[in-house]
Amino acid sequence: MSAPRAVWQVARRELVERSRSRVMRISVVLMLILSIGGAIAAARLSGKTPTDNIGLVGARSAALAPWIRLQAKAAGRRVRLHPLASAAAAAREVHDGAIAVAVVDGRRLVVKSSPSQAAVGVVQTALAAEATLERLRGAGLSEAQALAALSPPALAVDVLEPNARKIERNRGLLAVGLVALLIVLVFYGQAVAQGVTEEKSSRVVELLLTTLSPRRLLAGKVVGIGLLGLAQLLLAGSAALLAGRLAGGAGLPSAAPQTVALVLLWFVLGYIFYSVAFAAAGALVSRQEDLATAMTPINVMLIAAFYLALIVSNANPNGTVARIAAFVPPLSPMVVPARMVLGNMTAIGLVIAIAIDLLATAGLITLAARIYERAILHMGAPVKLGRLLARSPQRPPSTETRGPQTMKNATNKKAELAPAESRLTPLADLCLRIAAVVLILAGAVIGFSHPIAIVLMAVGLVLLIIEQSLRNWPRRPVH
Repeated sequence: MSAPRAVWQVARRELVERSRSRVMRISVVLMLILSIGGAIAAARLSGKTPTDNIGLVGARSAALAPWIRLQAKAAGRRVRLHPLASAAAAAREVHDGAIAVAVVDGRRLVVKSSPSQAAVGVVQTALAAEATLERLRGAGLSEAQALAALSPPALAVDVLEPNARKIERNRGLLAVGLVALLIVLVFYGQAVAQGVTEEKSSRVVELLLTTLSPRRLLAGKVVGIGLLGLAQLLLAGSAALLAGRLAGGAGLPSAAPQTVALVLLWFVLGYIFYSVAFAAAGALVSRQEDLATAMTPINVMLIAAFYLALIVSNANPNGTVARIAAFVPPLSPMVVPARMVLGNMTAIGLVIAIAIDLLATAGLITLAARIYERAILHMGAPVKLGRLLARSPQRPPSTETRGPQTMKNATNKKAELAPAESRLTPLADLCLRIAAVVLILAGAVIGFSHPIAIVLMAVGLVLLIIEQSLRNWPRRPVH
């Protein structure tokens, strides 16, 4: 069987099996409901002109109606005026919440709790304008002259941030897109890890490997589950765009199509990057109980990337941290959409970020495939990464060996299973940890706006990686 056909057979099996599960169907329905409901709410509620219900009691209050409408229009609001028979009826309407404020005989106002609400300001301004007009008439001015005196020419307004409202709407839309991206990456990445561990613990993988190579089995599993995630995200995004267009109102934010396209693009790139890591984590353990611990570093990285993208989008999408994080492959799926929607990242920057991510993904696939091949048939305690990544993996002794050679192989096997001596002394291990923590804390105290802080934190993280590598990489036994 050719490689593409073998991969597709495994992918189709994953598609069929997982699309039949109740969890998958429930998740699809929930995401559709949330995306459609959120799109309709965003289209109908955002940009809507606020409306005030105002009650009028008496002829003097009714005479104020033109002034109230004029002042409401000047304030960017709408009013609905309700004639009322008496002050008692007005009090009941205000108490029940049917109207915001009642004007009684043009002399007093009735409100429920807050005298500083916008409707009160509109009525107070209308009363003041009407009283001023009467005084100007009494001073001998005609009505036209009095109105001209009350309507001076408007001053020119220079708007420094004309798109501030649009940016806020785009920021809210981006936050929703990042949440959806995080959910599907975690959900489908963990589905890959759980599938690998289930097949390993039930010994099904041993049957599959009689006809398939480990790499083809891994590729088929990643492709099949990824196609399900992409279909779900594409369905939810398309439904949200269509619902927002049909809902009327102010419509969705201007960056909605771009945000949906970026989320879909970086789901594909991010899923390929993280899913092979999840698969390697699933191959390291033999029981579902141990899987959560194995997946913890990957989940922490995804959540950290998500929160960094939120911080970047709310603080400075064009800052130093955002510009650097956009080209760090584990962070790119979350940070690049934020920079493209809210920042000034160009198409060239997007292409470079995609190229770097693809190169890192290729390297990670090679590494994860080696781990998967060497750990998938190992049963028992979780396997050490140092042993799996060695150039010549240790093999169990042949069962066909007899005599003294068998005793020698058994002795060597016991030596391999014994705790290996670390390359680091306890003092060196402690010093490396302290230095890494001090550098990371120093960078956090200085602040992300300074390049030196980013350098300090990067050096601290590198020291932690070196410390972990040396601690888990055993010394070679002396023969």
